[in-house]
Amino acid sequence: MDVVPVDVDRPDPAVVKRVVTLLTAGEVIAGPSDTVYGFLARPSSSRAMDTLCRLKSRPGPFIHLIPNLGVARELTRDVTDGIWERVSRVWPGQVTVVLPGARGPGSIALRMPKLTLLLTILETLGEPLISTSANRSEDPDPLSAADVMGPFAHEAVPLLLDGGPAVSREPSTLVDLTGTPARILRQGIGNAAPLLDPPQ
Repeated sequence: MDVVPVDVDRPDPAVVKRVVTLLTAGEVIAGPSDTVYGFLARPSSSRAMDTLCRLKSRPGPFIHLIPNLGVARELTRDVTDGIWERVSRVWPGQVTVVLPGARGPGSIALRMPKLTLLLTILETLGEPLISTSANRSEDPDPLSAADVMGPFAHEAVPLLLDGGPAVSREPSTLVDLTGTPARILRQGIGNAAPLLDPPQ
């Protein structure tokens, strides 16, 4: 595992290029987010998803990170303009929303991050990314690059971005918008108040 320092507010284009090259090749990388440290992987890569599930010791589901509201609309179905208006009040930010997925009868968890590093990676890659905390299920959330390096130093993670201490000690707040009323599934750092009075 190669550990590379990164400025999360002004990421080096060479570092972003390296991240995108690895993700495109089906690798899983780790680094800071606008919550705790996390893994990143392309959902379209079966190799990456197999690796991610092994690293997490569970099969998912995982959150999709997206660069803008347009991509969110492409990944969902039957979402009213009223709900999108409410979602736009919490994005970009630390709130994840669960909406009906565009493919099949299930749902999809989406978040538009506010961290410049993540947005730059997403925009450069040109597709959504899977994100989940960089720890094994049931282990404490990782709050630094050292917390990731400890358990995963010898795993199939070629790159760890070190952006300093995590922004938060908590993951994102998770809100289910597939029914009425909206439900908080996980209370984290994000303020979900704009989502909790469901639009008519």
